[in-house]
Amino acid sequence: MSEARLPDPRPAATVDTTGRPRVSVIVETENERTAQNTRLPHALQALAAQTYPLPLTEVIVVDSGEVPELPRLVAEHRPGTRIVNGAGLSEYQMKNLGVREATGEIVAFSDGDCAPCPDWIEEIVKSFSAESPSVVGVQGRTTLPAGLFTRQISVLLYGLRTDASGRVCQRIISDNCAFRRDFLRQVPFDPAGLSTTPETVLWMRMTRLGLSMVVNEEMRSTHDYPVTEGLGGWNAMLRFFLQRAYGNGYCMTRVRCMVPGLRAGWIRRLGPAGPPVLVAGKMVADLGQIARNSRARGLTWLDWLPFLPLYIAYYVGHLVGGYAALLAYPVPRG
Repeated sequence: MSEARLPDPRPAATVDTTGRPRVSVIVETENERTAQNTRLPHALQALAAQTYPLPLTEVIVVDSGEVPELPRLVAEHRPGTRIVNGAGLSEYQMKNLGVREATGEIVAFSDGDCAPCPDWIEEIVKSFSAESPSVVGVQGRTTLPAGLFTRQISVLLYGLRTDASGRVCQRIISDNCAFRRDFLRQVPFDPAGLSTTPETVLWMRMTRLGLSMVVNEEMRSTHDYPVTEGLGGWNAMLRFFLQRAYGNGYCMTRVRCMVPGLRAGWIRRLGPAGPPVLVAGKMVADLGQIARNSRARGLTWLDWLPFLPLYIAYYVGHLVGGYAALLAYPVPRG
């Protein structure tokens, strides 16, 4: 006797008569709890304003369980959005859940504290349509709204990395990127419990399969940033910046103890000497990113001089996070 199958609750995929693909946008809400200026209503409004045809766009909000009145917000700012229960999941577990629920040929990611530009989906589709099937991803440029040291912090946290041609992406920034859905179902974000570095593992596995990702500079998105005046603004900026430095350093060390084959994976055998070596290597690797993205942001070395103490603090934060990982402190959130 054949096994009875329940009907698939997901909507059927839609194909445009001109051949344009259906795009599923995954919005995870884990960071919404700490966002200050760019929040979920802004993200939903930005997705509602997209120029790509509405019938070919699916928006899936993965509910972290920490967003009060989520159904009301969705109904008010982006009607027709699907809500998927992701309570208790980490950021990347929510992204993976969204991919499993997606019906589009292309899956795009825009977090609940980010606002993509109106032609964001159009640019994603344009990039894929111009590339061969071996290109499975496209990376956009994430920026911060005008504020204290935002250009420098944008370069450090969200700066693009490419090969010599400037076309092929060598770093995934997961709040502004898109992939062919079939690829992500085979190669999901992992280890999904970490608050960062699953992108690094995904990029490594993608390249080992002979696949690649391209950069589209016109695919722009604005990330939340604490833009406030006075001492409170300084404190909020420092907290935003150093929390990310700590989390990045923690996960850089932790992931090399979990995933074999990562670059510099041998540092786990160095014990307490491992985090300083790893941070030194990151500083060297970041120099090319800083130079390329400083030009794109109109920064000169004079602009970096007043930022120098924070630049040093950024890598100290990585070092502290690395030792926290060795001591098995809990995984940082956000």
